[in-house]
Order: sequence, then structure tokens, then C-alpha cells
Amino acid sequence: MKPSNYLFLFFIFTLLFSCKKGYEGDINSISNPETFMAVSKIERTGENRLTTRVDAYWWGTSEKGFITGYEVSVDSMKTWVYTTKTDSSILLLIPFGNDTADLPIFVRAIDNLGQKDLTPASLIYPVRNSAPTILLTNIAGKKPTKSFPAVHFYWAANDADGLQDLNGFEVYLNDTNTTKYNLSNSILDITIMSDNSFSDSCFVFAGTKTKALDARIYGIKYNAWNVFYIKAVDRAGLKSKFVFDSIFIKKPVSKTLFINAYLTSRNTPQNFISTRTISFLTSFDTLYLNNFSTALSTYTEQSPDVLTQARVFSFFDKIIWISDEGATSNTLALAQQSTNQFFENGGRMFMMCNFGSDIPNESESFGFTPIQRLASDSSGLTIRMNLNDELKPYNNTWPTLKCNIIISSVKPFFTQSTSSGTSNFDSLYKASLITLGPGGAKPYFGQSNVVSKRISLKNNKTVLVFMSLPIQSLNGNNNANLFLEKILKDELEF
Repeated sequence: MKPSNYLFLFFIFTLLFSCKKGYEGDINSISNPETFMAVSKIERTGENRLTTRVDAYWWGTSEKGFITGYEVSVDSMKTWVYTTKTDSSILLLIPFGNDTADLPIFVRAIDNLGQKDLTPASLIYPVRNSAPTILLTNIAGKKPTKSFPAVHFYWAANDADGLQDLNGFEVYLNDTNTTKYNLSNSILDITIMSDNSFSDSCFVFAGTKTKALDARIYGIKYNAWNVFYIKAVDRAGLKSKFVFDSIFIKKPVSKTLFINAYLTSRNTPQNFISTRTISFLTSFDTLYLNNFSTALSTYTEQSPDVLTQARVFSFFDKIIWISDEGATSNTLALAQQSTNQFFENGGRMFMMCNFGSDIPNESESFGFTPIQRLASDSSGLTIRMNLNDELKPYNNTWPTLKCNIIISSVKPFFTQSTSSGTSNFDSLYKASLITLGPGGAKPYFGQSNVVSKRISLKNNKTVLVFMSLPIQSLNGNNNANLFLEKILKDELEF
């Protein structure tokens, strides 16, 4: 035989057996299975190294039976994981503090007799660590630029080596030279909330948890812009760049919150009420709930979710809430979902909600109010209130109000007639109303309640007075101040 033929046979023989255990050698006893890696060696350096998420391939043979599975180890054969597959995508862990490593994967075949390969196959993977990335996110249209000290931050993180490679996050408030606040990799949003002392330390709530994390975060500034910094950290200690967001934090100056949810002419009703209650309501905080920035495409003072909004309300024990409620407003829905804890904590509220004609007569959003359902004219005509029509109290010791400007759309309501188990309900005022149609103006004789209250069964005290007409349009007798004093001071104990 020619020398070239001998060389060819030697090459074939070498190729067939070189992948066994990285060229390491001899065939074992035929009583045990054999294991082979798909390749014998991987040569990569520098930026050409693999990421820590690698694909491994193997197979096995048995002379006396057949292969039933394999065991794989990535910790130098200290522990093994069973599989029936002949391939896997495996995340290799680089030792902490290193950005590269040469890490082996070991595989041993198991035959139908339960026998294992005594000399497992192996392959060394030259890997490099990739820095994680992070991005602050927000709910569309719900990224406030101003808030009382309960603020919610969201983020999304990624890692080219796989999400399992993320170890956690480092958070800083205002100063990245201070002690970092560590979060686990399972937390992707937090609420930072002051306690009622308004010190520089704050509670941290993960996600929707109602119990704060053990550690507090420090450095909040009141009546100033605050910057939230965060970076992602992987298991090897490699960190992303900082991302950050800013928000103006207001410190409450009182225990009364005036929520102005008017969409138009918002100053008129607020000024009307505040100037007529100044004798007993000397200070209050203001939240412009429907203040929308077209440039930023977001509500600038509304919290991004109902839990955070509820936490904002917890700083107060009295709320005045005014709104021109329509299909484009979310006053009732938001209040329904975010005020339960406020009332549970003994909070009291006056809500003046001027309903638009597009509000449905029945809604789940009425659940926290004294309203059972809205009333309507049997002929479908618009209900309105004319100049000099009166708002009459059920208790004749209360002031009678007179309409001083035509109210073109009125939504009277049926007051809840049965106890909810925690509250009772009662009507306070009814209105003289008309309908307007092709035949002209006619008296409306349907249900005409426009002011009612909700009474807590805990202490038999009024916790909510609801009014479906704008008080600034009912001062024809020049006694709106007496009405507001009766509602706020006497009934709700402001």
C-alpha cells in the first residue's frame, strides 16, 4: 500500500475517535456506555469568545444495550442533571468579578442497565460576560412629573447571556455616591413612599406588595426635584450604565386634599369653594388630577396606578373632590378603585361631580358612592335646571339653594336604599328640574335626588357626601357658604 493511503486511513481513524473526551484517549470496558461531544475543542479569544449562554451537543453508545439518557454537569462534576436530550442551551456562570473564563461542560451517558460512563466526555467553552442593559418604562399616559411622596418606578432589564444571568439592581435616590439600595432580580418596579414624619428615609414597596421591604432608602428631597437612578448587575458583577428619571416631590402642608378633576375652567369651582370655606378650612393641598401635558403625552399629577394613588391619599384624612365627569374623565372609576383604604382609615370626603350627558345610568364606579343608579326622563328628554329653580333640603333646617345660571344637563339619582353591610345611605337634597324637548320646557316629576350621603356603621358618622350639581351654579340665594359649612364642617367634621 502506498504511504499516502496509510496517511488517509490514519486521518480517518483519528477523526472518528478524536471527539471522545477531548482527545483524552482509551476506550473503556464494554460493560459501560461511552459518551462523545460534538466537537473536541473550541478556539476563541478576546471579543470572539462565546457569551455565557452556550449550545452543547453530545451522543452516546452502548455495546451491550442502548442509551436511555445522559447526565450533565457544569460545576466540575460536583452535581449532575439528568436529561434524555442530546443537546441543550446552557448558562455558564463566570466567577464573580471576572469578565472571561474557560468553563467545562461534562456529559456522561447512561444505558438501559443503569450503567454510567466512568470517564465522562467534556468540552471547554471560552466565554465572556456581557454587560446587562436596563430601560425605565412607564404606563402609557401615566408618568407624573409632580407628586406627593409616593412615587412608582418601572423598568425592564435584559442580558445577552440570558435573563438568568441578571443578579439584581442597584438603586440610588438623588446621589450616586451614597450607599446603594440593592434589589433582587425578580423586582422590576418599586414604590418609594415617605412615612408621615416626612423624614429623608422612605419605605420601599416591591411591585404590588402592601408590606414594605426591610430596608429603607434615604435621600428624598421635599418641594424639590428628585432623581431616581438604577443600574442592572449580572452574576459576574458586570453592571449596566445608569438610567434615571426625575419627579418633583411635594410635601403635604395639611391633612386636607383638594382634588380638582375638572377638564375645563378648573379654577372657577375651586376658587368658589375655597373662598367660602376659608373660615374653617385655612389650608389644604391641591392635586390637579386631569392636568394633561400634550407635549409629554401624560397626566402630570395623577399616579400611574391605583395602588400608588391610594398611597398618595393616605397622607390625608379629608378630601374635597370636584369634577365635571364625562366619558373622557376617570374620576369615579379612579375613586372607586383607590379610596377604599382611605375610608377604612377613617377618611371623609365631599365629592361634587357634575355629570355629563354621556354618563351611563348604571356603573360599577358608583360602588363607593350613595348612588344606586342615575335617573332619566321616561321620554328620553334632557333634564336641566332653570334659572331660579331650587335645591331643597330634606331637613328644613338646612339652607335652600337657588340656581343662578342655567344648568343644561342634570343627572339626578336614586339613593341606595339598603345597607351595604358597612354603610348606610341617606338623601340630603332634591332639585326642582325641567325637561326640554320639541314641546318646550316641562316640569320633571321623576327621581330628583342630587345630594346624598354615606354613613359608616362603625361609628354612625358621615364619611362621604356626594353632589351631582356644581355648587358655583347654585348661589342665587347667596348662601352657598352656609351649604358648604353644613356639609364640610358639620356633617363631615372637617
